[in-house]
Amino acid sequence: MEEERKRVKFSLTKFTKKGPFRFNGYGEIDNENLYTKDKTYEDCIRYCHKVLNSANEYKGSFSEFEEISFENQKHQMVELEIENCYQLWFKILT
Repeated sequence: MEEERKRVKFSLTKFTKKGPFRFNGYGEIDNENLYTKDKTYEDCIRYCHKVLNSANEYKGSFSEFEEISFENQKHQMVELEIENCYQLWFKILT
């Protein structure tokens, strides 16, 4: 059985070494994931809580791990797992 998706307006901030990177848009959520036009952010909705004194607004923080590969100065391939930290705000559209 497929979970019901809800349409949301969202703001997602990714924290990087060069500073925060924020993007906004419209997407969909189910009980676990945020679906945007370009990417699915898995298992992030459970870390969000309702914003006090608001209607249908939620916020929270979550992390994703990503494996990257690159060639070091000795021309060896190195694989690293990095943690991407995000702050998410969304409003459920009715």
